[in-house]
Amino acid sequence: MVFLTFNDAPGGIYQSQVIDTCRFWEDTFHEKVHLIAFISGRGFMANRSKIKASYHNSTVLPMYPGIANWEKNMFLLSVAVMLLKKENVIARGVFATLLARDSEKFGKVCFDARGAYTAEWTEYLKNEAPAIANEMTKMESRAVLQSNSRIAVSQKLVDYWKTSFKYMALSHSVIPCTLGAHVRTTYDAANATSLRKQLGIADTDILLAYSGSSAGWQSFKVLDETITKAFTQNPSLKLLMLCKPGAEKSLAQKFPGRVIQQWLAEDQVQNYLQAADYGLLLRENSVTNQVSSPVKFAEYLAAGLPVLISEHIGDYSAFVQQHNCGSLANAVDFTSLKRPSAEAKQHNQSLAEQYFLKKNYTEQYKKLF
Repeated sequence: MVFLTFNDAPGGIYQSQVIDTCRFWEDTFHEKVHLIAFISGRGFMANRSKIKASYHNSTVLPMYPGIANWEKNMFLLSVAVMLLKKENVIARGVFATLLARDSEKFGKVCFDARGAYTAEWTEYLKNEAPAIANEMTKMESRAVLQSNSRIAVSQKLVDYWKTSFKYMALSHSVIPCTLGAHVRTTYDAANATSLRKQLGIADTDILLAYSGSSAGWQSFKVLDETITKAFTQNPSLKLLMLCKPGAEKSLAQKFPGRVIQQWLAEDQVQNYLQAADYGLLLRENSVTNQVSSPVKFAEYLAAGLPVLISEHIGDYSAFVQQHNCGSLANAVDFTSLKRPSAEAKQHNQSLAEQYFLKKNYTEQYKKLF
């Protein structure tokens, strides 16, 4: 089995959704998995070393410069698999899937879809490569309709395929973004209390946590509007922003002393989330967000946090209401918000174990294999 990725740099998401997945497949199905990763030429040697150090059976290749030149990577892919038998491939994203299909070097091709690519390129990425944005509808349609099987991160994504591409097949599995192997689902109360003191958070404070990047779909405008409303209504609220320095500047200036920024190593994020009281998953109502499966949702639950979530985020807005593990953000009365009980945190961690560990999707992966 080959797992093919294209233009995905090593980092927290790559570790949990690619490296950990390769290891899980090997351990569960006792089948050798060969990771082939095309990465940017910028910082190539350092990133190649990171991937190869993380996963033993990997081939890391430099992309031809420019995402619009994605097809020019076909030759290098053909060389990379020259000595392999005609194995099946799970290809992450549209570009990897079309390279795998058009190379004719593989057996069956599984499209590992991480979102709605046409929507993403139209709503957020158009300026990066207008030519790709204009072609993405055709490209995504090919990936959806011409693959032998598919992974969708949400049922909403499957519905999007049906509406956008008239997808009618049943050869797909819905597997959300699952937790990384390093994430714990047990609560360390002593460590959480210690971290709150280090951060200057009193027992009477209610600490909201935002964990994420400053990418367009992260919708900082929605975060700003929500926090402004919440902080105005409840002086006990504080915000922990686990993001690169600078993203917190606007809110920190507006609410001095109430916004705390931290940029942490991946293995430290969960400790800080456990010190918080609620996780924020606030996104604008775009098609990209409507079909998404943000891994932060699972990480918030694993830390025991109820999630304050926008409407229309993948399958999760309904999940929060169905499983009583948070609230729709626009329905929250911030004046009466209280710190969650130990029982509530335990409940959320149980949900993380039940729905967001890779082992819970063994049958779905088995179907693909």
